[in-house]
Amino acid sequence: MVYGRAPSLDSFWDEELNLGRAPASAESIAAVEARLDIVLPAWLRRLYARYDGGAVRMARAASVEAPGDWTKADWLVPRARLLPLSEWFSFAQLREREQYRDDAYIALAADDRRLIAIAIDEHNKTLCLDYSAEAEPAIVWTDHQRRLREYADAARWLADLVDLQFWSPALQARHDPAQTLQWRPEPPSLDTFWSGPGFWSDASGAPAPEDAIAAAEARLGVRLPALLRALYRRQDGGYTRFEWAPLSRHPSRHSYDWESVVPDRYLSSLGHLRTLMDVASDFQDGTELWSFARMHARCEQIVVLAMHNINWMLCLDYRERGPEREPDVVYFEYFDELTPRYRARDFDRFFADLRQAELD
Repeated sequence: MVYGRAPSLDSFWDEELNLGRAPASAESIAAVEARLDIVLPAWLRRLYARYDGGAVRMARAASVEAPGDWTKADWLVPRARLLPLSEWFSFAQLREREQYRDDAYIALAADDRRLIAIAIDEHNKTLCLDYSAEAEPAIVWTDHQRRLREYADAARWLADLVDLQFWSPALQARHDPAQTLQWRPEPPSLDTFWSGPGFWSDASGAPAPEDAIAAAEARLGVRLPALLRALYRRQDGGYTRFEWAPLSRHPSRHSYDWESVVPDRYLSSLGHLRTLMDVASDFQDGTELWSFARMHARCEQIVVLAMHNINWMLCLDYRERGPEREPDVVYFEYFDELTPRYRARDFDRFFADLRQAELD
């Protein structure tokens, strides 16, 4: 399903996924212009004045090969991310790094120094600025062999961008108005939150001592919220029956107004708390890990409180206010995309949102 078309420069960025990213400074703009011998067009200066690269809301476009089939839509902004200015590169630099022939990219540009990559994916699909002409740079989408798409200006490029959501039985169930939730109005308290010790071999249900809390904070490099520290003083991780949170201020009984934000109804013990970067390093390394860290700025400042597989995660997000301040509490879906399904501005609000409930 197509959920949006033709973003403006004001609506281009995905604000939630770019939480913690900073704008490009005048010095960084001057540096990339000097390094690549280019002048940024006004529209790009305006975009980068908001964020120095990051996630975009609308990244797809109708397929060149099958224009009527949205399931084959092209990623016109590869990986739905624009690179930070410091990572822009020319195809001449790429050719020299890979030790290709001087004419390796002749099909793309007569002078590959003038073809500048601003977004790229693992399959070499690349969004470029082509400075071959003296006028405003053209926007080119290429696979390093052919110029697959070309736009004379930003307005035509923006007009092709769309936001797609692949419909599925699971998504249909989430939006099924017949699905309802029986929820209790009482929020948890320090006395009622925990319901069991958990499944880890070292789970005892015992309170966490102060030195264990301090050790976890030192290892993670953050200050845990006061209320979370109080919970751990009652019990060092375990099960809870309070797993649901409303997605609106006055939720109905329909399930689409609620989200199960505590995966497996389990909160990790202090010893099992990890940053998102730690989790990523379990199954990624080298280029993949570097690419993940580039996509999700400062992911070492996201602490995972609970997770199911790698697709559902309850996290403390310190990226906006820093590791010593109160973090947001966010429930993310999909490890690669980190789609925020629920967000509370601090742990106290998150705790007050929690409810016990059962699906009908």
